[in-house]
Amino acid sequence: MRKLLLIILLFCLIAFIADAQGRKRRGSFGKKRASYRYELIGGMGATNFLGDLGGADQIGTHAFKDFEYVLTRTALSFGMRYKFGKFFTVKNNLYWATLRGDDKLTKEPFRNNRNINFRSPIWELSTQLEFNFIKEQTGHVYKIRGVRGMQHRDRQVYVFGGGGLFYFNPKGYWNGKWYPLEPLHTEGISYSRINYLISVGSGFRLALNRYWGIGLELGLRYTFTDYIDDVSTTYQDPSTFNGNPVAIHFANPSLADRPSGAWGCQTCIGEERGDHTHKDSYMFGTITVGYKVMYRKRSRSKF
Repeated sequence: MRKLLLIILLFCLIAFIADAQGRKRRGSFGKKRASYRYELIGGMGATNFLGDLGGADQIGTHAFKDFEYVLTRTALSFGMRYKFGKFFTVKNNLYWATLRGDDKLTKEPFRNNRNINFRSPIWELSTQLEFNFIKEQTGHVYKIRGVRGMQHRDRQVYVFGGGGLFYFNPKGYWNGKWYPLEPLHTEGISYSRINYLISVGSGFRLALNRYWGIGLELGLRYTFTDYIDDVSTTYQDPSTFNGNPVAIHFANPSLADRPSGAWGCQTCIGEERGDHTHKDSYMFGTITVGYKVMYRKRSRSKF
């Protein structure tokens, strides 16, 4: 946790130093000039879970081939981007999404008979450092009568990396109701619902005019928890749940027609319930709209 906070603070410090150096070079006297270093961003798209539950017809991989398109859900984002160099920008983000997973959607026998499902909201606060492959172009962005040449359209292709914090709260569905799973201690432990992540991805931006632009961004989040879906380690002895029928059900909701030796069998106390060797992941794909905020800054007069 401390390392992640240091990374976020480092990104903010880089942006602050770069802006301070730029102001120093330009000087603090003279006429004012317009700057478009800041950009407000809103986005809407989709998210999907990569973890123990559901997915491909094989043992869970926590990778792209475990993608289950039926469980894709809506994602919303809001953020601010700050340009501090020819090729670098820093972006602060707030994401909201819902993740889903369900063993009924896989034909892999062990996972299907385990019969666990979940949904969880995701609130993510993150910082990303972007590297733009194309230097931002300058030129006119309007069709001006009498001016020759092609109309300017700035395009940006970039990759990013960063980190952040996120909140999750897995719930399971049973008898027409969703139940919070963490308080049930289905694997005999309590875990924090606030955790941290590393984000990587790429994107594309296209300027519509001097102020507005649209883009597409794809990102993957590697988390440091294996409990987004409340599944990680082993089955517990039902006697540890003090007769709580809800806890007993969600700890082991295996199907009645399970094959011999399958995950979820009633005699599998201490057997594997999930794959604790891989942490959970999720991904975003969003269409973004950006608005560049103009502010006036002073530059040294040429005369």
